[in-house]
Amino acid sequence: MKVCSRAINFLQIMNAEGDVRICSWRRNNIIGNLLKQDMSEILHGEKAEAIRKSLSEGDYSHCDKDNCPYLANGKMEEILIDVETIPDYPTELHLGYEGVCNYSCTCCSSHQHMEDTRNHNYNIQYEELEKRLEKIMPHVRTLAANGRGELFASKRILKLLQTWKPLAPAEEIQVVLETNGSMFDEMHWKQIENLGQYHLSVEITVMSFNERIYQHLSGTKLPIKKIEDNLLFVKGLREKGIINRFELATVLQEENFREMPEFTRRCIEEFGADRVRIRPIFPGGIYNKHIQWFMDVRNTEHPYYLQYKEIMKHPIFQDPKVLLWSGDMSSSLGQHPGVKAEHIQRAVELILSDSKIIEKLDKNRNETCSDMFLYGIGTLGKLMIRLYQKQLQFKTIFDEFTYLKKWEDIAVKRPDSVSGLSGTILVTTYGKFDFISQKLKKAGFLGNVICVYDLLEEEIKCGKS
Repeated sequence: MKVCSRAINFLQIMNAEGDVRICSWRRNNIIGNLLKQDMSEILHGEKAEAIRKSLSEGDYSHCDKDNCPYLANGKMEEILIDVETIPDYPTELHLGYEGVCNYSCTCCSSHQHMEDTRNHNYNIQYEELEKRLEKIMPHVRTLAANGRGELFASKRILKLLQTWKPLAPAEEIQVVLETNGSMFDEMHWKQIENLGQYHLSVEITVMSFNERIYQHLSGTKLPIKKIEDNLLFVKGLREKGIINRFELATVLQEENFREMPEFTRRCIEEFGADRVRIRPIFPGGIYNKHIQWFMDVRNTEHPYYLQYKEIMKHPIFQDPKVLLWSGDMSSSLGQHPGVKAEHIQRAVELILSDSKIIEKLDKNRNETCSDMFLYGIGTLGKLMIRLYQKQLQFKTIFDEFTYLKKWEDIAVKRPDSVSGLSGTILVTTYGKFDFISQKLKKAGFLGNVICVYDLLEEEIKCGKS
């Protein structure tokens, strides 16, 4: 079968509990647990097989397009491979289970992981994980490490790197190190200089070369000169051929987007980067959703969006060494959560005051099948069930972003399980109605899809966008 290589090669040990995920750019990607299963069982398990099957059929509906540079840039062909058998060991293994860091980046989505690490003694789990990893790692040909924190602060992962002895010849081995660069100096490099015998890639994320912005976005008091000195040290290793590939990365956001052209130039010309990765910010940082909204300057609703688009026209972004991770895509965050909350509250008021909701709904229902389904287990979805379940008898709730299996005795399922069903689906989520409707039809739903906002007496902006 022909399938995305990350469904075969990419595997990450992502926490002390032993969870294993396949492709970090895919939603619902946990396929097993290394503390409860052996690696062969995980790789050949039901979850992994289901993911590979859907991808082999060209179904990328569970992939986060904004987070996958191949989907975002229309280059999936570059990552597809032909596979006949699934190996018992991963070709590529990522070590991200330790969860320690000397930074507190405002955009980091792993804060909870690091908080858990601080609040628990995971030594027993670590020791068992590492016993199992010692049996797996000799078979690995590409080993990547970031600790899901800072690599050089991850003492246990550093020890594994120091003692790793792969079975394949050194010239066939690749190592990828991801770090914030704050400790990548000569003293720390000596801890893992044994990795220089392999094809070595180093990826360093720097939020800014402006000291104030760098310190704020990284949550550190380190001077920017320390980072610059370390980057020059890494550049020296690259020039000596000890490092074979050097990538500098950043997370584009409201506070640093104006410096992107100069940032990119310095990465290439001053620090000798083979590639500059400009990745967008995603939700999940330390701030509340209102502040996170403002950080996402790629949002078409952002007050600086047009300025951002103008800056990204700079010719330096056409340099082949530059990777715009999500291409020229705008984010799908939409309106500020305060505006969204106002519109949802208004919809609640209208639903509560309208005695003809069912009459309006009946006009839009499927004439050939009376079965009713509901999409979305949010505020409006729960309200419709509480008010009208006796009359409407919703058979199933479909929701892509919940772990609930049942609510009010109604089964909750993923939207991809609609294949072959007929009847009417009432969409209660805010926004993206057209996208949701198309997705349900593509997944095989045979009936009508209607939007709850269409039942209301006044237009609520973005209810259907």
